[in-house]
Amino acid sequence: MPSLFKRFFARLPMARSSRAYEFALERIALPENARVLEIGAGQGYGAAYLSRSLPDAQVFSVDVTTECLKPERLEPGPRPPIFIQASATDLPLAGGCMDAVFVVMTFHCLPQPQRVVQEAARVLKPGGFFILADVNGRHWMKRPFEIVEHLFISPLTHAYTVEELAGLIDRAGLTDFRVARRPGKGRGFMMWAFARK
Repeated sequence: MPSLFKRFFARLPMARSSRAYEFALERIALPENARVLEIGAGQGYGAAYLSRSLPDAQVFSVDVTTECLKPERLEPGPRPPIFIQASATDLPLAGGCMDAVFVVMTFHCLPQPQRVVQEAARVLKPGGFFILADVNGRHWMKRPFEIVEHLFISPLTHAYTVEELAGLIDRAGLTDFRVARRPGKGRGFMMWAFARK
């Protein structure tokens, strides 16, 4: 049973910002009929945004619970996303079936981070993209963010540094690791990590 704070947070429309997905999509090239996986469905806004931005793609979105999902509030594209209740550490998907895997503002609270990245790598096609957008573990807000999350959301929360992410991604066999930040916001709270299979 989620806490009252979690239920309140799940109702906020900014629980997933479409700007994070937009920033990432501007930096990768996907095939027209791509198959895209989002880890951490939340309310479903991210998956809906991806389905609008990639109208010929099929978007899948997994979450360990569908309790926060708000399908009646979503505005999906012509191919609505498919939501799957599953753990990110054990994806019920065939190997090599996805052109991209997105993890947006979710990775910091997932258990077994190495296993999550390995599962993402497993389901990616050769040349597929792994995109992670999350809190910058070197930002001054790291500790306040973790404290609030530990109190109200998850005791697992950890804001990762670039070096920690690079290690997790390398051990999963992904390559071409790079980090991007919004122009003019090099010291910002958010960072985007990109890698390829």
